[in-house]
Amino acid sequence: MWQDQRPRLIRLSHMTTSESVLARMPKTELHLHLEGTVRPETLWDLADRAGVPLPAETPQALRAKYVFDSFTQFLELWLAMHSSFVDATAYERMVDDYIADARRQNVRYAEVHFTPYNHERLGKFGARPALEVVTERLQRAESAGGPAVRLIFDIVSALLPASGEYTASLVEQLANPILVAVGLGGPEVDYPRTSAAPYFERVRRAGYPVVAHAGETGPAEHVRQAVVDLKARRVQHGVHAVDDAAILRLLAEHGIACDVALTSNLLLTEFRDLKSHPIRQLLQAGVPVTLSTDDPAFFNTDLTREYELARDEVGLSMEQLWDINLNGLRFGLAELPLRRRLLQQFLAEGAELGLTTVPDSPSAAGQPRTFEGAP
Repeated sequence: MWQDQRPRLIRLSHMTTSESVLARMPKTELHLHLEGTVRPETLWDLADRAGVPLPAETPQALRAKYVFDSFTQFLELWLAMHSSFVDATAYERMVDDYIADARRQNVRYAEVHFTPYNHERLGKFGARPALEVVTERLQRAESAGGPAVRLIFDIVSALLPASGEYTASLVEQLANPILVAVGLGGPEVDYPRTSAAPYFERVRRAGYPVVAHAGETGPAEHVRQAVVDLKARRVQHGVHAVDDAAILRLLAEHGIACDVALTSNLLLTEFRDLKSHPIRQLLQAGVPVTLSTDDPAFFNTDLTREYELARDEVGLSMEQLWDINLNGLRFGLAELPLRRRLLQQFLAEGAELGLTTVPDSPSAAGQPRTFEGAP
């Protein structure tokens, strides 16, 4: 295996504040639902144009609905949103708004989750034409200077077996040029991760790696199922892995990254205090971690804010934050030459910001790994 000469720590120049660095540094994001980038004002416009009723009488009232204290409450509005996607224009607006936000935050590489089955079942445009629009729009943005965005098709746990059959068949039939993985989303409680195993096996036979939401609202056992039974390359959230030392070791020893989303956890899980958030335990156990927004419009956050929270509330150092950011390239699933090229750009721009490499440290964010995707 070719070994990545990965820098583990950084040193912040006294001439540059951490606030400036967090805003300006090139960023990666691996756990973002494209549908979760739709702002309430955009949803209001789309629903009004489509004649779709929403559970609010004004755009301001709809924004007030974007406050959640449970995963169930979140899902109700999440599913209602899909009915407002009725034509290509709706999908174009979703993608274009996301790209504008990514550029504003200097996000250079992202893997975004998209759920074809929901668009086939709930939308009025259909999953296949929706994918054509989304793919074309993302490729156009990349050609125009970025960011480079890749897709992950999610299977909905609560809608198995139908969602699994539909998504696996879609992957077997299509050759989407920016699809890099298939994932498992939806609720965890009462839905063991193993339920998706037959469909993940088909996806892997079709040549795609898999990832899975696990250990968010479900137990540590779900993380084990994701890694051992589904053979997931990454776990979205994974925070309940800290409840079982054996599962922490499993993640660390196999180099399975957890794509953590702090604000999402604050709103939808039992972890309501970032000072005691499990991300520190994951890092201390040697588990690789990335930082993401999950559903930024729904949770009123963005990636820069997530890094600020990790610094100010969790107490992570700038050294750890930079390493976590680079993990998005180390553990991403896009083609290796793209990630290698971006990594070199990140290191050069980081140096200009005062982020310089120092000798390797296993305590920063997981043990050194071979670069994901290397032969």
